[in-house]
Amino acid sequence: MKRKEKLSRRQKRAKRRSIFKTLFLLSVTLIFNTYAWFLYTTTVSSNLTAHVDAWHVEFRIDDKTVEKEFKIQIDHAYPGMKDEIKKITIINDGDREAGIGYVVKSVRIFDEQFVATDQLSSGESVPTGATGLTADELLDKIENDYPFHVTFTTSADKILTGESQDLNINFAWAYESGDDEKDTNYGTTSYEYSQVNSGKAAIEMSIKLIVAQDETS
Repeated sequence: MKRKEKLSRRQKRAKRRSIFKTLFLLSVTLIFNTYAWFLYTTTVSSNLTAHVDAWHVEFRIDDKTVEKEFKIQIDHAYPGMKDEIKKITIINDGDREAGIGYVVKSVRIFDEQFVATDQLSSGESVPTGATGLTADELLDKIENDYPFHVTFTTSADKILTGESQDLNINFAWAYESGDDEKDTNYGTTSYEYSQVNSGKAAIEMSIKLIVAQDETS
């Protein structure tokens, strides 16, 4: 009977030691598994949390911030006038370089109105009385069909991060353009328009700036 009790005590001690070892090993396993999981999730999180490039471009005319679509107005147009130059400064505060360009959406020259049909938004139509042209045709028209000239120049076609570029819009009407008939006709029209429409700009252009982030940089 005593032998059975002694064996029973040994068995109990062995059982307790076995339980302790099991708990110890389980604790160690849990610790290593937790650490491994921490490393795994940290690595995965690091891989998944990609840097999102900031994209911020600012447009300024005469130190005033403007939207990417804006209007240029020539209050008085006549032969021999001083050139009017509008400088649009494009500032790239983003993380990538960008390509820059422009498009003329619409032009009003005295009482004539022209609209770039390929720049109309969905649902928009050419206003009554206006002439519809493509953006390229409209740009060619204002650059070549009148005694006055509108020219667009940029210092570069790309803008690096942290830098700025200028788009200059120059309106010029020489005293003698080389076409006396055009000079006389449009000079007379300009004078008559200013007399009838006091306070209204003689010429108005709607310009849209195009700045596209360079995905390869």
